[in-house]
Amino acid sequence: MKKAFKVIISVFMSLVLSFMLVSSGFATEAQACECDKAPVIFVNGIGGMIYSTDENGEEYSIFPIETETMVSKILTYLPPAVINGIFGGWDSFAVSLDKMVTELFIGMDCDNEGNSVLPAYADECDPATMNEHLDDNEFNFLYDWRLDPYESAAKLDAYIDEIIEATGHEKVIINAYSEGGEIALAYFDAYGSEKVEMFISQCSAFQGLTLIGKLFTNDCSVDANQLANFLGTMMPAANVDDGVTTFLKVLKYTGIYHLLTAVVNKVLDECFDTIYNGFAKDVFACMPGVFNFVPAEYFDDAIDMVFGDDPEYAVLVEKLTRYHNAQVNAEKILKAEQEKGMAVAVVSHYGCYPLPLVGDMSYQSDALIDSANSSGGATFAPMGQPFGSDYKQEVSDGHNHIAPDGSVDASTCMFPESTWFVSGFSHWCYSTNLIEWLEAYDGQPTVTSNPEFPQFLVGNPADNTVSAMK
Repeated sequence: MKKAFKVIISVFMSLVLSFMLVSSGFATEAQACECDKAPVIFVNGIGGMIYSTDENGEEYSIFPIETETMVSKILTYLPPAVINGIFGGWDSFAVSLDKMVTELFIGMDCDNEGNSVLPAYADECDPATMNEHLDDNEFNFLYDWRLDPYESAAKLDAYIDEIIEATGHEKVIINAYSEGGEIALAYFDAYGSEKVEMFISQCSAFQGLTLIGKLFTNDCSVDANQLANFLGTMMPAANVDDGVTTFLKVLKYTGIYHLLTAVVNKVLDECFDTIYNGFAKDVFACMPGVFNFVPAEYFDDAIDMVFGDDPEYAVLVEKLTRYHNAQVNAEKILKAEQEKGMAVAVVSHYGCYPLPLVGDMSYQSDALIDSANSSGGATFAPMGQPFGSDYKQEVSDGHNHIAPDGSVDASTCMFPESTWFVSGFSHWCYSTNLIEWLEAYDGQPTVTSNPEFPQFLVGNPADNTVSAMK
């Protein structure tokens, strides 16, 4: 009797266990999303919050620097710097100024191998949940933008796995903005595109910034006319009212710009080497995420100037060189993934003067990143000077890739059939309607897929939308 009872209990438990396993399988299947929208991961750019903890375990921001800390350090170090400058000359002023700036940013310091000196962490990414997918279908990937892009790419890969598991979708869309382009390129170089349906490069720095290339090769100066031009294009792109624009014109025509830039250039001439060697090199140049903004053509000179043959920086230089090689081979890397089925869409802004800090500033930009770089190699006329009437498209592929305003030849870029150009948008504008259409597109979108979004567009900063250029 006891034996029969045990058999009955065993059979009953087996049935219960089998039912639980089957139910669990059904529950998992029910959790899988049935929508046709792949989850979108927005890989943001430089400047996200970075935190550390003090000796009491209290969290504080190392970037941006907390206002109280900034004010305190400026009040502590600036007056002595000015006094040293008055009585000790430019060298004393430069040393004091370097000490002040170093103290301000010391919490962000990276060591000779490109690692954060302080234990630090970025804001948490959006939770990888079904609710997040169903609410607005955009997952913000946040990372420590100072560090090696390949380190961030590894975290991105793990985040993609979490989202795929949570939503049941097999692939995601990567929408990379600004420095996010660095992370995306490092990701494709290291992991390929098996989990990625589409890559959107939006004002991306995957090919670097001339601004950073020139700064790290000691080509730094400020020109009054370029400053006026920069602000003149930035104000409309930032949707600033006419009063501010008029005020800036007054500064230009009264010569105040020239006075200000003369002072800045004098400081640069007298103090640059001291500040560069003491601050720029030891802090910012040791951040792989920042140094990797150096375009390929500046890389060797920048490495030579900043690090030379110093063996202390060997590990860091190896990290920097890995991304440099990916940057050089970006077209090959991305086209290889496109051939495997990943769609690629590139969005580049132009029509703004770049930050007026270095060398020749006549190239087209979004006020920060060269448009030629963010577009993957398009040809641009200098700012304010359209191509001449005799200009012919450089690559004859049977399609017209010359902008109606005569400023862009898209035939030379990596993806001439899937690169969009927005005139009048700064780096900080967002082509909302274009990006939404790209994210919803099934397959490889092209510049002829939708008459509402041809290759050349005009931005409206008032509402962050774009329309066809006439």
